Amino acid sequence: MKILIIIPIFNEANHLDKCLRSFINQTIKPTNLILVNDGSTDDSKKIINRYSKNFPWIYSYDNISNGGAKIGKKIIKAFNFGKSKSNINYDLIGKFDGDIVLPKNYFEQMIKHFKKNNKIGICSGTLYIKKNDKWVHEDLHNKDHIRGALKLYSKKCFDDIGGLIENLGWDTVDELLAIYFKYVTKVDNKIIVKHLRATSERYDQKLIYRQGELMYKLRYGIFISSIATFKLFWKRKKINTITECFLGYYNAYKNKKIFFVSKEQGRFIRRYRIKNIIKKIFLIN
Repeated sequence: MKILIIIPIFNEANHLDKCLRSFINQTIKPTNLILVNDGSTDDSKKIINRYSKNFPWIYSYDNISNGGAKIGKKIIKAFNFGKSKSNINYDLIGKFDGDIVLPKNYFEQMIKHFKKNNKIGICSGTLYIKKNDKWVHEDLHNKDHIRGALKLYSKKCFDDIGGLIENLGWDTVDELLAIYFKYVTKVDNKIIVKHLRATSERYDQKLIYRQGELMYKLRYGIFISSIATFKLFWKRKKINTITECFLGYYNAYKNKKIFFVSKEQGRFIRRYRIKNIIKKIFLIN
């Protein structure tokens, strides 16, 4: 299977060498690895150039980008820029981060999953972070949620969902649309990927506000948005989570922000979310 991987990179010099070494040490390497330097001000560009010079299947490009590390739009713009530079007829396409370390058989195992079940649209391992000298699961989401740092898609699924939206929440939209189009999304919890930096460690403080805005754009409605907001509050234990989320949702509603999904897709998403809430309440497998 031909694999195209794109890594948007902004100031990853402290982690990038370890990350890229884990790619070149794979038992099955990607067909193409595209590294997009997204306006880095550290030594990331030097590291990128060194790898692209020494390995013919690794390519480097500079993307003109303003601002620092911004979750969502900036990252996916860089991803889409990198994708536009490739002309291979890939079977699998992945958006990965520059601060992860893959086990040596990562792509070998991913290929097995996609070949075993042709309904799989998105697949990944699971992220671990280092705490007190131990690698532990980075418990930010449900274990069946495929994290944005290591998304791998079948070509058909990627095309059917319309690619990745240039906005915060792209890694929620893609999964919901994949499920809408009847694809399976799979996390192999036995495949541990090391995350060298905690998620959102360097992102701005308006993240929660934009989460509320995202809930509106996904047509969650006030009931599901309220549940999702209190879930965020429970994880963060900060009262401003509730106010920021609701403010983001209200302002998106007031300003009639453009929805990310159609009315039909919105109805499906609401039913899907409610179904999962009921499962968790009654501990249904």
